[in-house]
Amino acid sequence: MKILLVSNYYYPEHLGGVEAVSYYLVKHYREFFHDVRWVAADVPPKLRDAGMDDVPISSWNITEKRLGFPHPLPHPNVLKKLFDNIEWCDVVHLQDSLYSINILAFLLAKILRKPILITQYAKYIPYKQYYKRFLQIVAYQTIGWIMFNFADRLTFITENVREGMAYLTPKIKQEVVPLGVDTDLFMPLSAEERSRLREQLSGSTETPIILFVGRLVERKGVHLIRPLIEKHQEWFWVLVGRPDDFNPSEWQLPNLKHLQDLPENELSKLFASADILIHPSVGEGITLTVSNSLACGTPVIISEESLSELVAEARKLFYAVLPEINDIEQKLNQALADLIKLKELGIRCRDFAIKRLSWKRMCERYFEILVLLHK
Repeated sequence: MKILLVSNYYYPEHLGGVEAVSYYLVKHYREFFHDVRWVAADVPPKLRDAGMDDVPISSWNITEKRLGFPHPLPHPNVLKKLFDNIEWCDVVHLQDSLYSINILAFLLAKILRKPILITQYAKYIPYKQYYKRFLQIVAYQTIGWIMFNFADRLTFITENVREGMAYLTPKIKQEVVPLGVDTDLFMPLSAEERSRLREQLSGSTETPIILFVGRLVERKGVHLIRPLIEKHQEWFWVLVGRPDDFNPSEWQLPNLKHLQDLPENELSKLFASADILIHPSVGEGITLTVSNSLACGTPVIISEESLSELVAEARKLFYAVLPEINDIEQKLNQALADLIKLKELGIRCRDFAIKRLSWKRMCERYFEILVLLHK
């Protein structure tokens, strides 16, 4: 089967959850002995070192640089390239809906009568800027509605996202396919290696380390984290992500380290070095960042709404919080007050990731769906 996978950006040049998932989908589809071409925006400064079956789409990255949201705009001259690759394929797998390249691929696939699977990664984003919220509502109610209702199959990465998009949900077949995790890459460190890295980060092996990984935007809860960094000098904080709504490098706080554009092997070490991951985002559920942290044996502070899809027993692995500074502070105090108990919880987190989260399982399910669409 010839599969055309279309994502927003290339991975690993533009680090992000969707890019990582796209990478593993392409990798495992090929391991199943299928022809796969990967279409994605190619934007400076880190251009794709294109492989034989990569399809770079030259694009402008104006919206992310100027307006703070990732929406690469393809150059006009790439339309024929996109058309030719859709004509080549048997099925199209779109990673999310409202990106320009995905919209173009959707329209061309309908013209060429190619079956389309859309995987939706996020629901409505409560941007603080009114114009962003307005544009998002208009886009989902028009273009989004068309794509959701005229695709051949829909999948969602979490039940949280699925419920959040219910107002657009058509009668076509749909399901939740949870994200996987590479448990051979994201794994605990030896005690010696962990101590060494902790000392490099904070100057001490004993100082509690709190980690945040993700886009530095309000939706991820960054505005709830800064006051706690300022208040709790006894904790060391590591924030990983490109400057967006917030730029931690400008905060000039002695107990904070801001990193960006880290490859996965370095991220894995950070997850395994930290005592706890803080992830109070809304509108997502159990994200790739959370799964990676669990696989490294690092417990997670997460928003209560993100746990809605888990059974009661699995929820016990997390510290659930409301999107409030006081509640996050209380849960941090609770978790860091007993590091032995926290370490024991981390062992259970690792076991959960191995048993329940798997890239192979996720990709096998997607492959089954694509086969049905191709028949």
